[in-house]
Amino acid sequence: MRILISPNAMKGSLSATDFADAIGEGLWMADATSEIIKRPLADGGDGTNELLISALNGIFIPVQVHDPLGRLITSRFGWLPESKLAIIEMAEASGLKLLINEELNPMVASSRGTGELIVAAIEKGAQKIILGIGGSATVDGGIGMLKALGFRLTDIGGAEIAEGGDGLIQINEISAGKVNPEILSCEIVIATDVRNPLLGNEGAASVYGPQKGATPLMVKELEAGFKNYIRVLQQISQKELAELVGGGAAGGIAIPLMAIFNARIESGAELIMKLLGVLDELKNCDLVITGEGCLDEQTCQGKGPAVIARAAREAGVPVIAIGGSVRSEASELFDGIFSITNGPQSLEEAIDNSYKLTKLLAFQLGKLLKAYLK
Repeated sequence: MRILISPNAMKGSLSATDFADAIGEGLWMADATSEIIKRPLADGGDGTNELLISALNGIFIPVQVHDPLGRLITSRFGWLPESKLAIIEMAEASGLKLLINEELNPMVASSRGTGELIVAAIEKGAQKIILGIGGSATVDGGIGMLKALGFRLTDIGGAEIAEGGDGLIQINEISAGKVNPEILSCEIVIATDVRNPLLGNEGAASVYGPQKGATPLMVKELEAGFKNYIRVLQQISQKELAELVGGGAAGGIAIPLMAIFNARIESGAELIMKLLGVLDELKNCDLVITGEGCLDEQTCQGKGPAVIARAAREAGVPVIAIGGSVRSEASELFDGIFSITNGPQSLEEAIDNSYKLTKLLAFQLGKLLKAYLK
Protein backbone atom coordinates (compact mmCIF):
# COMPACT_ATOMS: atom_id res chain seq x y z
CA MET A 1 0.00 0.00 0.00
CA ARG A 2 1.32 3.44 -0.93
CA ILE A 3 0.40 6.11 1.63
CA LEU A 4 0.98 9.86 1.30
CA ILE A 5 1.32 11.61 4.69
CA SER A 6 0.78 15.34 4.25
CA PRO A 7 -0.29 17.26 7.38
CA ASN A 8 -0.12 20.86 8.50
CA ALA A 9 1.59 21.63 11.79
CA MET A 10 -0.20 20.73 14.99
CA LYS A 11 0.05 24.26 16.31
CA GLY A 12 1.63 24.58 19.73
CA SER A 13 2.96 21.03 19.80
CA LEU A 14 4.25 19.47 16.55
CA SER A 15 5.77 20.94 13.42
CA ALA A 16 4.36 19.60 10.16
CA THR A 17 7.54 17.53 9.74
CA ASP A 18 7.29 16.02 13.24
CA PHE A 19 3.57 15.37 12.73
CA ALA A 20 4.31 13.48 9.50
CA ASP A 21 7.13 11.56 11.19
CA ALA A 22 4.87 10.45 14.06
CA ILE A 23 2.20 9.21 11.64
CA GLY A 24 4.81 7.43 9.55
CA GLU A 25 6.33 5.68 12.58
CA GLY A 26 2.96 4.44 13.75
CA LEU A 27 2.00 3.10 10.34
CA TRP A 28 5.37 1.39 9.90
CA MET A 29 5.02 -0.31 13.30
CA ALA A 30 1.71 -1.79 12.16
CA ASP A 31 2.83 -2.79 8.67
CA ALA A 32 6.42 -2.47 7.54
CA THR A 33 5.44 -3.40 3.98
CA SER A 34 3.57 -0.14 3.35
CA GLU A 35 5.34 2.48 1.25
CA ILE A 36 5.30 5.78 3.12
CA ILE A 37 5.75 9.14 1.37
CA LYS A 38 5.95 12.17 3.67
CA ARG A 39 5.17 15.63 2.33
CA PRO A 40 4.52 18.03 5.25
CA LEU A 41 2.34 21.05 4.43
CA ALA A 42 2.02 24.71 5.35
CA ASP A 43 -0.43 27.36 4.18
CA GLY A 44 1.34 30.69 4.59
CA GLY A 45 1.48 30.85 8.38
CA ASP A 46 4.02 29.78 10.99
CA GLY A 47 6.45 27.20 9.63
CA THR A 48 6.01 28.04 5.94
CA ASN A 49 9.53 29.43 5.55
CA GLU A 50 11.22 26.55 7.35
CA LEU A 51 9.31 23.94 5.35
CA LEU A 52 9.93 25.45 1.92
CA ILE A 53 13.59 26.32 2.44
CA SER A 54 14.32 22.81 3.72
CA ALA A 55 12.45 21.14 0.84
CA LEU A 56 13.85 23.42 -1.89
CA ASN A 57 17.45 23.47 -0.56
CA GLY A 58 17.48 27.20 0.01
CA ILE A 59 19.28 29.25 2.65
CA PHE A 60 18.24 31.75 5.30
CA ILE A 61 19.39 35.37 5.25
CA PRO A 62 19.35 37.05 8.70
CA VAL A 63 18.01 40.61 8.86
CA GLN A 64 17.70 43.15 11.67
CA VAL A 65 14.10 44.39 11.73
CA HIS A 66 11.59 45.99 14.08
CA ASP A 67 9.05 43.75 15.79
CA PRO A 68 5.35 44.81 16.04
CA LEU A 69 6.15 47.14 18.94
CA GLY A 70 9.25 48.69 17.37
CA ARG A 71 11.92 46.67 19.14
CA LEU A 72 14.94 45.54 17.12
CA ILE A 73 15.10 41.78 16.57
CA THR A 74 16.96 39.42 14.27
CA SER A 75 14.57 37.97 11.72
CA ARG A 76 15.24 36.23 8.39
CA PHE A 77 13.97 35.44 4.95
CA GLY A 78 14.46 32.36 2.82
CA TRP A 79 16.55 32.69 -0.33
CA LEU A 80 16.85 30.55 -3.45
CA PRO A 81 19.77 32.15 -5.34
CA GLU A 82 19.32 30.42 -8.70
CA SER A 83 15.70 31.45 -9.12
CA LYS A 84 16.15 34.76 -7.25
CA LEU A 85 13.14 33.81 -5.14
CA ALA A 86 12.73 35.15 -1.60
CA ILE A 87 10.34 33.50 0.85
CA ILE A 88 9.16 35.80 3.63
CA GLU A 89 7.08 34.72 6.60
CA MET A 90 5.27 37.71 8.08
CA ALA A 91 5.05 35.97 11.46
CA GLU A 92 8.85 36.10 11.78
CA ALA A 93 8.87 39.91 11.79
CA SER A 94 5.33 41.04 12.67
CA GLY A 95 3.91 37.94 14.33
CA LEU A 96 1.82 37.11 17.37
CA LYS A 97 4.56 34.76 18.52
CA LEU A 98 6.83 37.77 19.11
CA LEU A 99 4.51 39.26 21.75
CA ILE A 100 3.13 38.17 25.10
CA ASN A 101 -0.63 38.45 25.68
CA GLU A 102 -0.29 41.65 27.70
CA GLU A 103 1.42 43.37 24.75
CA LEU A 104 -1.31 42.70 22.18
CA ASN A 105 -2.70 45.99 20.89
CA PRO A 106 -3.65 46.32 17.20
CA MET A 107 -3.87 50.10 17.51
CA VAL A 108 -0.07 50.31 17.89
CA ALA A 109 1.24 47.00 16.46
CA SER A 110 3.04 47.71 13.17
CA SER A 111 3.92 45.68 10.08
CA ARG A 112 7.14 47.70 9.60
CA GLY A 113 9.33 44.61 10.16
CA THR A 114 7.68 42.81 7.26
CA GLY A 115 8.45 45.77 5.01
CA GLU A 116 12.07 45.69 6.19
CA LEU A 117 12.31 42.03 5.16
CA ILE A 118 10.93 42.92 1.71
CA VAL A 119 13.53 45.70 1.36
CA ALA A 120 16.31 43.30 2.33
CA ALA A 121 15.08 40.71 -0.17
CA ILE A 122 15.01 43.29 -2.98
CA GLU A 123 18.54 44.45 -2.08
CA LYS A 124 19.64 40.80 -2.28
CA GLY A 125 18.33 40.70 -5.85
CA ALA A 126 14.92 39.09 -5.45
CA GLN A 127 12.80 39.11 -8.59
CA LYS A 128 9.94 37.21 -6.96
CA ILE A 129 8.75 37.11 -3.35
CA ILE A 130 6.42 34.61 -1.73
CA LEU A 131 4.95 36.37 1.29
CA GLY A 132 3.22 34.10 3.80
CA ILE A 133 0.96 36.29 5.90
CA GLY A 134 -0.45 33.96 8.57
CA GLY A 135 0.13 34.50 12.28
CA SER A 136 0.45 38.29 12.24
CA ALA A 137 -0.07 40.50 15.28
CA THR A 138 -1.14 43.53 13.23
CA VAL A 139 -4.35 45.13 11.98
CA ASP A 140 -2.69 48.13 10.35
CA GLY A 141 -3.50 47.51 6.69
CA GLY A 142 0.23 47.25 6.00
CA ILE A 143 0.90 50.94 6.65
CA GLY A 144 4.00 50.07 8.68
CA MET A 145 5.19 47.97 5.76
CA LEU A 146 4.60 50.85 3.32
CA LYS A 147 6.64 53.22 5.50
CA ALA A 148 9.53 50.73 5.60
CA LEU A 149 9.38 50.48 1.80
CA GLY A 150 9.88 54.23 1.52
CA PHE A 151 6.32 55.51 1.05
CA ARG A 152 5.19 58.69 2.76
CA LEU A 153 1.79 58.49 4.46
CA THR A 154 0.40 61.82 5.63
CA ASP A 155 -2.70 63.24 7.26
CA ILE A 156 -4.83 66.13 6.01
CA GLY A 157 -2.31 68.60 7.43
CA GLY A 158 0.66 66.94 5.70
CA ALA A 159 2.11 65.38 8.85
CA GLU A 160 3.31 61.77 9.01
CA ILE A 161 0.63 59.46 10.38
CA ALA A 162 1.08 57.15 13.36
CA GLU A 163 1.97 53.49 12.88
CA GLY A 164 -0.39 50.70 13.88
CA GLY A 165 -4.15 50.65 13.53
CA ASP A 166 -4.34 54.18 14.94
CA GLY A 167 -2.90 55.50 11.68
CA LEU A 168 -5.66 54.17 9.41
CA ILE A 169 -8.17 56.91 10.16
CA GLN A 170 -5.49 59.60 9.78
CA ILE A 171 -4.39 58.75 6.22
CA ASN A 172 -5.15 61.38 3.61
CA GLU A 173 -2.35 60.89 1.08
CA ILE A 174 0.17 58.19 0.11
CA SER A 175 3.18 59.21 -1.95
CA ALA A 176 6.29 57.38 -3.17
CA GLY A 177 8.98 59.24 -1.28
CA LYS A 178 12.14 57.08 -1.35
CA VAL A 179 10.77 53.89 -2.87
CA ASN A 180 13.20 51.60 -4.68
CA PRO A 181 11.64 51.16 -8.15
CA GLU A 182 12.73 47.50 -8.17
CA ILE A 183 10.16 46.84 -5.43
CA LEU A 184 7.37 48.03 -7.71
CA SER A 185 8.34 45.60 -10.46
CA CYS A 186 9.09 42.60 -8.24
CA GLU A 187 6.47 39.82 -8.47
CA ILE A 188 4.85 39.30 -5.06
CA VAL A 189 2.72 36.24 -4.32
CA ILE A 190 0.67 36.65 -1.15
CA ALA A 191 0.09 33.23 0.41
CA THR A 192 -2.92 33.02 2.72
CA ASP A 193 -5.37 30.43 4.00
CA VAL A 194 -8.36 32.73 4.52
CA ARG A 195 -10.86 34.38 2.18
CA ASN A 196 -12.15 37.22 4.38
CA PRO A 197 -12.61 40.67 2.78
CA LEU A 198 -11.26 43.79 4.41
CA LEU A 199 -14.56 45.32 5.60
CA GLY A 200 -17.72 44.18 7.36
CA ASN A 201 -18.70 41.45 9.79
CA GLU A 202 -16.30 39.00 8.13
CA GLY A 203 -13.56 41.59 7.71
CA ALA A 204 -10.15 42.22 9.23
CA ALA A 205 -11.31 44.33 12.17
CA SER A 206 -14.32 42.24 13.18
CA VAL A 207 -12.82 38.77 12.80
CA TYR A 208 -9.12 39.21 13.45
CA GLY A 209 -9.06 42.33 15.63
CA PRO A 210 -10.21 40.53 18.81
CA GLN A 211 -7.67 37.75 18.24
CA LYS A 212 -4.95 40.41 18.34
CA GLY A 213 -6.16 42.24 21.43
CA ALA A 214 -8.86 44.57 20.06
CA THR A 215 -11.68 45.65 22.38
CA PRO A 216 -15.18 46.22 20.90
CA LEU A 217 -14.40 49.96 20.72
CA MET A 218 -11.12 49.27 18.92
CA VAL A 219 -12.95 47.08 16.39
CA LYS A 220 -15.24 50.01 15.53
CA GLU A 221 -12.29 52.39 15.24
CA LEU A 222 -10.37 49.97 13.02
CA GLU A 223 -13.39 49.46 10.76
CA ALA A 224 -13.77 53.22 10.35
CA GLY A 225 -10.04 53.50 9.68
CA PHE A 226 -10.19 50.82 6.98
CA LYS A 227 -13.04 52.62 5.21
CA ASN A 228 -10.91 55.75 5.09
CA TYR A 229 -7.83 53.75 3.98
CA ILE A 230 -9.76 52.06 1.16
CA ARG A 231 -10.89 55.48 -0.08
CA VAL A 232 -7.28 56.69 -0.35
CA LEU A 233 -5.95 53.48 -1.94
CA GLN A 234 -8.72 53.31 -4.52
CA GLN A 235 -7.93 56.85 -5.62
CA ILE A 236 -4.36 55.70 -6.30
CA SER A 237 -5.06 52.35 -7.95
CA GLN A 238 -8.51 52.71 -9.52
CA LYS A 239 -9.14 49.14 -8.30
CA GLU A 240 -12.09 47.79 -6.31
CA LEU A 241 -10.45 46.64 -3.09
CA ALA A 242 -13.17 46.47 -0.43
CA GLU A 243 -14.50 43.03 -1.45
CA LEU A 244 -11.17 41.53 -2.50
CA VAL A 245 -11.15 37.86 -1.50
CA GLY A 246 -8.45 37.43 1.14
CA GLY A 247 -8.05 41.19 1.58
CA GLY A 248 -8.83 40.94 5.29
CA ALA A 249 -6.06 38.44 6.03
CA ALA A 250 -3.21 39.50 8.32
CA GLY A 251 -4.87 42.77 9.22
CA GLY A 252 -5.34 43.87 5.61
CA ILE A 253 -1.70 43.80 4.49
CA ALA A 254 -2.66 42.42 1.07
CA ILE A 255 -4.73 45.53 0.23
CA PRO A 256 -1.85 47.99 -0.41
CA LEU A 257 0.20 45.25 -2.08
CA MET A 258 -2.64 44.61 -4.54
CA ALA A 259 -3.26 48.33 -5.02
CA ILE A 260 0.29 49.50 -5.63
CA PHE A 261 2.54 46.54 -6.46
CA ASN A 262 2.81 43.65 -8.91
CA ALA A 263 1.08 41.35 -6.44
CA ARG A 264 -1.56 38.65 -6.35
CA ILE A 265 -3.23 36.52 -3.68
CA GLU A 266 -3.00 32.73 -3.84
CA SER A 267 -4.10 29.91 -1.58
CA GLY A 268 -1.04 29.24 0.55
CA ALA A 269 -1.76 25.52 0.76
CA GLU A 270 -2.26 25.15 -3.01
CA LEU A 271 0.89 27.12 -3.76
CA ILE A 272 3.01 25.03 -1.39
CA MET A 273 1.52 21.78 -2.69
CA LYS A 274 2.60 22.79 -6.19
CA LEU A 275 6.10 23.79 -5.09
CA LEU A 276 6.61 20.51 -3.22
CA GLY A 277 5.12 18.28 -5.90
CA VAL A 278 2.40 16.97 -3.60
CA LEU A 279 -0.22 16.68 -6.35
CA ASP A 280 2.04 14.47 -8.45
CA GLU A 281 2.67 12.18 -5.48
CA LEU A 282 -1.02 12.04 -4.62
CA LYS A 283 -2.07 10.63 -7.98
CA ASN A 284 0.09 7.55 -7.44
CA CYS A 285 -1.04 6.78 -3.88
CA ASP A 286 -3.67 4.47 -2.40
CA LEU A 287 -4.39 6.64 0.66
CA VAL A 288 -3.73 10.17 1.91
CA ILE A 289 -3.38 11.01 5.61
CA THR A 290 -3.47 14.68 6.55
CA GLY A 291 -4.28 16.72 9.64
CA GLU A 292 -3.67 19.74 11.86
CA GLY A 293 -4.09 20.78 15.48
CA CYS A 294 -7.81 21.50 15.32
CA LEU A 295 -10.03 20.15 12.56
CA ASP A 296 -13.04 22.45 12.51
CA GLU A 297 -14.99 24.94 10.41
CA GLN A 298 -11.84 27.02 9.83
CA THR A 299 -10.20 23.95 8.28
CA CYS A 300 -12.90 23.95 5.61
CA GLN A 301 -12.11 27.56 4.60
CA GLY A 302 -8.93 26.67 2.74
CA LYS A 303 -6.37 25.32 5.18
CA GLY A 304 -3.94 22.64 4.07
CA PRO A 305 -5.98 19.56 5.06
CA ALA A 306 -9.03 20.83 3.15
CA VAL A 307 -7.03 21.62 0.03
CA ILE A 308 -5.34 18.23 -0.09
CA ALA A 309 -8.64 16.48 0.70
CA ARG A 310 -10.34 18.10 -2.28
CA ALA A 311 -7.41 17.21 -4.53
CA ALA A 312 -7.55 13.62 -3.28
CA ARG A 313 -11.27 13.41 -3.98
CA GLU A 314 -10.70 14.62 -7.54
CA ALA A 315 -8.03 11.93 -7.99
CA GLY A 316 -10.27 9.23 -6.48
CA VAL A 317 -7.93 8.66 -3.52
CA PRO A 318 -9.43 8.19 -0.02
CA VAL A 319 -8.24 10.65 2.63
CA ILE A 320 -8.07 10.42 6.42
CA ALA A 321 -7.54 13.38 8.77
CA ILE A 322 -5.93 13.37 12.23
CA GLY A 323 -6.26 16.25 14.69
CA GLY A 324 -5.56 17.18 18.27
CA SER A 325 -9.24 18.02 18.48
CA VAL A 326 -11.95 17.49 15.90
CA ARG A 327 -15.34 19.05 15.16
CA SER A 328 -18.16 17.42 13.24
CA GLU A 329 -18.36 20.25 10.67
CA ALA A 330 -14.97 19.18 9.26
CA SER A 331 -15.94 15.52 8.81
CA GLU A 332 -17.62 16.02 5.42
CA LEU A 333 -14.24 16.75 3.84
CA PHE A 334 -12.70 13.41 4.74
CA ASP A 335 -13.37 9.68 4.54
CA GLY A 336 -12.40 9.40 8.19
CA ILE A 337 -11.54 11.92 10.90
CA PHE A 338 -9.78 11.01 14.16
CA SER A 339 -8.55 12.74 17.32
CA ILE A 340 -5.26 11.74 18.93
CA THR A 341 -6.72 12.13 22.42
CA ASN A 342 -7.62 8.72 23.81
CA GLY A 343 -9.13 9.60 27.16
CA PRO A 344 -9.69 12.40 29.70
CA GLN A 345 -6.64 14.65 29.81
CA SER A 346 -5.75 18.31 30.07
CA LEU A 347 -4.69 20.40 27.08
CA GLU A 348 -1.17 20.56 28.54
CA GLU A 349 -0.98 16.77 28.75
CA ALA A 350 -2.20 16.39 25.17
CA ILE A 351 0.41 18.89 23.94
CA ASP A 352 3.24 17.31 25.93
CA ASN A 353 2.40 13.84 24.62
CA SER A 354 1.28 14.79 21.10
CA TYR A 355 4.02 12.86 19.27
CA LYS A 356 3.38 9.68 21.28
CA LEU A 357 -0.41 10.00 20.92
CA THR A 358 -0.17 10.60 17.18
CA LYS A 359 2.10 7.59 16.71
CA LEU A 360 -0.29 5.39 18.73
CA LEU A 361 -3.32 6.48 16.69
CA ALA A 362 -1.43 5.89 13.44
CA PHE A 363 -0.43 2.44 14.68
CA GLN A 364 -4.08 1.57 15.30
CA LEU A 365 -5.04 2.89 11.88
CA GLY A 366 -2.24 0.88 10.33
CA LYS A 367 -3.47 -2.31 11.99
CA LEU A 368 -6.98 -1.65 10.71
CA LEU A 369 -5.73 -1.04 7.17
CA LYS A 370 -3.63 -4.21 7.25
CA ALA A 371 -6.59 -6.29 8.42
CA TYR A 372 -8.89 -4.75 5.80
CA LEU A 373 -6.45 -5.44 2.98
CA LYS A 374 -6.04 -9.14 3.81
